Amino acid sequence: MKKILRKTICFLLLLSVAAGSTITTSFAASKPDITATSAFLYCDTTDEVLWQKNADKKLNLASITKLMTCLIAVEKLGLDHVVTVDAEATRVDKAESMVYAGEKITVEDLVYEALLCSANDAAKALAIEVSGTQKKFAKLMNKRAKKIGCTNTHFANASGVKIGKIQSYSTAKDIVLIAKEAFKTKKILKIAKTAKYTLKATNKSGEREIESTNLFLAGGKATTFSGDIKVKKYKGVIAGKTGTTPEFKTTMVVACDIDGFTVYAVVMNSTLENRYSDIRKMLNYAKRSISKYTAFEKGEIFGEAKVTGGAQNKVEAAASEAGLVNLPEGASASLVTTKVTYKEDLKAPVKKGDTVGKVEIFLADEKVRDIALKATKSVKEGWFLSAIGISNLQTILIFAVLALILAFYITIVVLRAKNKRRKLRAREERARQIALAQLERERDVRKRDWPY
Repeated sequence: MKKILRKTICFLLLLSVAAGSTITTSFAASKPDITATSAFLYCDTTDEVLWQKNADKKLNLASITKLMTCLIAVEKLGLDHVVTVDAEATRVDKAESMVYAGEKITVEDLVYEALLCSANDAAKALAIEVSGTQKKFAKLMNKRAKKIGCTNTHFANASGVKIGKIQSYSTAKDIVLIAKEAFKTKKILKIAKTAKYTLKATNKSGEREIESTNLFLAGGKATTFSGDIKVKKYKGVIAGKTGTTPEFKTTMVVACDIDGFTVYAVVMNSTLENRYSDIRKMLNYAKRSISKYTAFEKGEIFGEAKVTGGAQNKVEAAASEAGLVNLPEGASASLVTTKVTYKEDLKAPVKKGDTVGKVEIFLADEKVRDIALKATKSVKEGWFLSAIGISNLQTILIFAVLALILAFYITIVVLRAKNKRRKLRAREERARQIALAQLERERDVRKRDWPY
C-alpha cells in the first residue's frame, strides 16, 4: 500500500509545490550491497520497512537469543537478586568461563556478561535460576516471542548455542520485534548500550572488566580469519547484540538514532569479516533514504481534553514526541495533515503524563502514524458537582453567585420590611394626628357650647 502511495505522491507533487511549504527531499539511494543471506532495515519511529533481503528466511540467530533470555530474567528476578550458580550452568560450550559453580553473583552482572561478552554460561545460569531447567525456560521464551508477534521464531535454549541438530532459529524480521521488546525495558537498554563494564568481585573471582562485542558503541578491533579488522564507532548507535554460529556465520542487530528516527538494522548469516560492513552499509542507506519532516515538536499543545469528575474539567494535551514523518522522495510537506482525538471517557484522577488522546498524522490522506497526547498536569478528583462536568472553581463561582443572589434577596426583604414598618408608623402617626385634631375640635365645641 505504501509503495502505491509513494507513486501517487510523486504525481501529486506537481500539483502541490505551489503551496509554498518547506520541502525536504532526498536523492534516490542505491540499495545496500551486503554479503549476509538475510537482512532487515526498519524505521520504528514511522513503522516503515526501509529495505529488506530474505527477511522471512529462518536462520540461526545465535547469541541474539540472549536478548530474550535477559529480558525474561530481569522481569522475573530483578537486577539485585543474587544467584548461586548451579554447576549445570557451567556445562555449556563457551570461549571462556564467566561464571563458576557455587558463585554468588547478581542478576545484573549476569546480564552484563550475557549481553556484552555473550557469555553462554551466564545465560544458562539465568535460565536455571528462573525455571530450574533450560527446557522449561525455553517455553517462557517461545511464549513471549509469540505474544510480541514473532511468527517464525523458536528458542531451543537460553544461550543460542547449537546442540547437535537442535538449534534456535528466527528471521531478520522477527529479530526486530525481539530487540524492540528487550530495549523497551530501560534496565536492558542501559546494559545493551554499555561499551565497557566492571564486574563486581564475588566469592569466586575478583573485579573484572568486560567489553561489548558490539564495536559500533565505542569502536575497536574485530578478530576474523583474515586477521583483525578495525571497526569505527558509528554515530547514533543506541544498542545492539551480536551472535556467531558454530560455522562462524554471524548475526547482528542494532538500534540507531538517525536524525531523530529510531532505525533497526539486522543481518543474519553474514561473515566475521563483513558483519560490521553489512550493518554500516544498511545504516548509511537509511541515512540517505530518510527525508525528515517535523509536523510538530515534542511537547506542543493540542488543545484541552475534557475530564469528568475532576477538580478541573479540562487538561492540556501535549505531544509525547515530535511528529516526525519520512517524506517520500521529492514529496511536499503540504501533503502532511494532522487530526486530534481525545479520550471520550477520561475520568479523574488524571496523573501528569497520562495519555489523554492522540494526534494522527496523514500523508496524502493515508494515516502514517499516531502520536500519544499526554496530560501536562495532574487533575485530582473533584467535588460533588464534578460528576456532571462542573469543576471545583466553577462550583465555587456558582456558590459565590448564589450567595450574592441570596444576600441581595435578604437585603431586599429586609429593606421592604423596614419600609413597610416605616409606612405603618407613618400611617399610625397620621391617624394619631387626625385623632388628636378631632379631639381638639370636640373640646373646642364643648368649650363654645355650640349645639353642633
